[in-house]
Amino acid sequence: MSGPLPEKVIDSLSNSKFIHLATSYKDRPHVSLMNFTFINNKDKNEQLILVATCKNTKKYENLINNKNVSVLVHDWVTNTNNAQSNDSSVLKLLQNINQNQVGDISITLDGYVYQIFNKDDEKYQYYKDLHLLENPDAKAFINGDDVSFILIKINESKVSDSNNNVEKFN
Repeated sequence: MSGPLPEKVIDSLSNSKFIHLATSYKDRPHVSLMNFTFINNKDKNEQLILVATCKNTKKYENLINNKNVSVLVHDWVTNTNNAQSNDSSVLKLLQNINQNQVGDISITLDGYVYQIFNKDDEKYQYYKDLHLLENPDAKAFINGDDVSFILIKINESKVSDSNNNVEKFN
């Protein structure tokens, strides 16, 4: 299928707090769990993902050297029967993080680094403030002299449900 992101993808991106960001350089993949801000620019018919990262990371090195990225957004289905009988702290963490994000789809987004904003850039403070507004609990990852803000432009999405139905959108 072609066209803008379907409503279920926009809803998931608008309501999720975390993504898995996959980067690669010299055939060495790297995945990071990230807070993000979804920007749905309807005027330009573009969807962007904003993330923050320190410059001294493998992720930043990969993003500078290879602009292509892949993003996984999952809406974390929890099984309440298993949750009640399992005292796993990881399970409890996921349940608390995802209380409002229960569903049955996984979304893979392909895109590329659209822009990078460093401290000396004119729009740096704008994107920092926007990211802090959307992710107030992530101050430790957003504040700092070495933090850059990365805008990722989404080219394609693939939606998979719990019955292995897959839809692609460009």
